[in-house]
Amino acid sequence: MSKRLPSLNALRVFVAVARSGGVSRAAEELNLTHSAVSHQIRSLQSELGVTLFEKSGRGLMLTEQARAYVQRIESAFKEIEEATLDVTTHNRHRLRISTIPSFAARWLLPRLGDFIATCPDVDVEVQSSHRAADVKGGEVDIGIRFDTGPHPGLYSERLMRDWLFPVCSPEFAKKYALCDASGIDGVPLMHSEREPWSSWFPAAGIVADEPEHGILFNDSALMLQAAAAGQGLCLARQSIVYDELQSGRLVRPFSTYVESPFSYFFVCRREKLAAPPIAAFRTWIVRQIKNIPLLD
Repeated sequence: MSKRLPSLNALRVFVAVARSGGVSRAAEELNLTHSAVSHQIRSLQSELGVTLFEKSGRGLMLTEQARAYVQRIESAFKEIEEATLDVTTHNRHRLRISTIPSFAARWLLPRLGDFIATCPDVDVEVQSSHRAADVKGGEVDIGIRFDTGPHPGLYSERLMRDWLFPVCSPEFAKKYALCDASGIDGVPLMHSEREPWSSWFPAAGIVADEPEHGILFNDSALMLQAAAAGQGLCLARQSIVYDELQSGRLVRPFSTYVESPFSYFFVCRREKLAAPPIAAFRTWIVRQIKNIPLLD
């Protein structure tokens, strides 16, 4: 017979203590007493014959063996959670997608209705954050990453490159008479952390350092909103400004553009690539991207 599995309750307590770094915080999270949590940890260590924690100041630190163990246990609990969700929601599937806020707001959400109409049995949850969600650990099913890669331990596919160029409202362009021959002296510039002006200046023949003045945004979607309101000239990514250019809310006063150092990548766990909702979304997003002519 196979070896009896450890108590699921003990494993749940183990994961909580590992995540919180202390017995007291884990007890509060699990609504258990301090002694009950300590007893479960002692019992689990005794059953496994392995030391799981070492004291570190006023808290606990995972041993080297325990660090690898807790990752696999967390992954197993996530699998149980997903399996339970699948069996209790009958034929419906939940698809959790993580991406950066600007791509979510300006590209994904305006098109997502088409995917939902194509796959009505899939419930989509979009998480937007500058922090890369833990796809490998099961925090989300799919990540649309905007970076340089690589993505070790995951299936990774580059969806598209991107290009940078200045944009502004039509009224702003007219006010400052912006064109290829005009330059940008005296023009209010807006900044985004991932779209530095210093990457575009050389291509435009401008010798200057990164501007120190103007509004700085950590969300490119908000910067585009400010540009459409006539607040300044900003350096935009074609992927997220495409719809605004098509509608005429924003214009390109200069023809010069440069390639972004970052690309969009589709990432997921390798063993999940063929799962119906993930495979369907991958097929859909590749098709959507082919419909957008990017600069080259």
